[in-house]
Amino acid sequence: MSDLNINLCNNVVELKQLHPDWGRGRIAKYVGCTESQVRTILRKYNNDELEEVVDTSTTPDDDLTLQKSKKKVNTYRRKYITALNKIELLEEQLDHINQISNLFKVIVPNQYSVLPKDPNEAVPIVVASDWHIDEVVDGNAIGNVNEFDLDIARERVKQFFQYTLRLHNMCKTESPINTLVFAALGDFISGWIHEELLSSNSMTPPEAIVEVFNMLSGGLKFLLDETDIQKLIFVGTVGNHSRITQRIQAKNSPKKSYEWPIYNFLAKWFANSEYADRIQFKLPTGYFNYLTVLNKKIRFHHGDGIRYNGGVAGIHVPLKKAIPQWNKANKVDLDVMGHWHTRETSRDYVINGSLIGYNEYAEKIKADYEPPQQSFFLIHQKFGKTAEFPIVLK
Repeated sequence: MSDLNINLCNNVVELKQLHPDWGRGRIAKYVGCTESQVRTILRKYNNDELEEVVDTSTTPDDDLTLQKSKKKVNTYRRKYITALNKIELLEEQLDHINQISNLFKVIVPNQYSVLPKDPNEAVPIVVASDWHIDEVVDGNAIGNVNEFDLDIARERVKQFFQYTLRLHNMCKTESPINTLVFAALGDFISGWIHEELLSSNSMTPPEAIVEVFNMLSGGLKFLLDETDIQKLIFVGTVGNHSRITQRIQAKNSPKKSYEWPIYNFLAKWFANSEYADRIQFKLPTGYFNYLTVLNKKIRFHHGDGIRYNGGVAGIHVPLKKAIPQWNKANKVDLDVMGHWHTRETSRDYVINGSLIGYNEYAEKIKADYEPPQQSFFLIHQKFGKTAEFPIVLK
């Protein structure tokens, strides 16, 4: 057998040993022969007929050197084959990358621009109700989920006006704001309508209304000082806790409430102040107080005109029955109320939360827990009621 044939046989056998799964065609391609030659060489190898070629003209040292050289060749051959496999894998990956690159050339993202400031006016409505500043809530009596006294009330009122300013400033970056509506919807004091309050409240009703006057006058002054609004409209209704009668009365109900003098004193105080041209008071004359804001008619009331006896659906069912009845006499776009100490909102009404928060009475009647909070929302010239925010208080 010639040297060429001996080298060919060795190459074929070594390649088959390194890659038992390779077929004859692939081996023939790598060693540079025909598939038929590979078949003949492997058949002889398998039948132990492959010639052992011994070159008698060489010395043992020559054979050792040759053997080492063959090992090096085999090592390089394995590295070469491994490199070829890696190259093949990399070529496949490159092909995937090229396909993705071509896909990105086809995809053309839409181009968007930032909307300019909305030219339509918006009016913030901030709702204040159910502060109950004279009441004391013992945290130990309700699992320490809440506590309340005059100092806490003062701190929460301060936060309420501070957060109102922050929300106003945030909203005016998108829409012009020239007017702000402040809805005072009653129950700023707990009063003495229940015997237990007579002994547990921190103040008498006259003391409490002086405190409320200071809180509201200071807060309204703060909003006028810190904003550039042209008009602040104060809308007032009285609550059920602030009444001076034993039972709730329909006739002249606003004038039978401790909140009546609060609202009137505020109106007189601001009328004689530097803010007289920027603040307007809409004092209560009955249970409802109406105000039209950007062509939306709003009905403000305390909320105790709804009767609810603990149904599964909550206040929503009786309220949705009451609103159509009220609308028969005086149709409005939105009802805004307090009283229920639970902030709720729907398409046609807003119910305010409370400043006092969860108390012993709420626990007794199995009311839903809610942290102290008040309401802030916008009436937008184009979209109506929108952008509603709870003002959550600590």
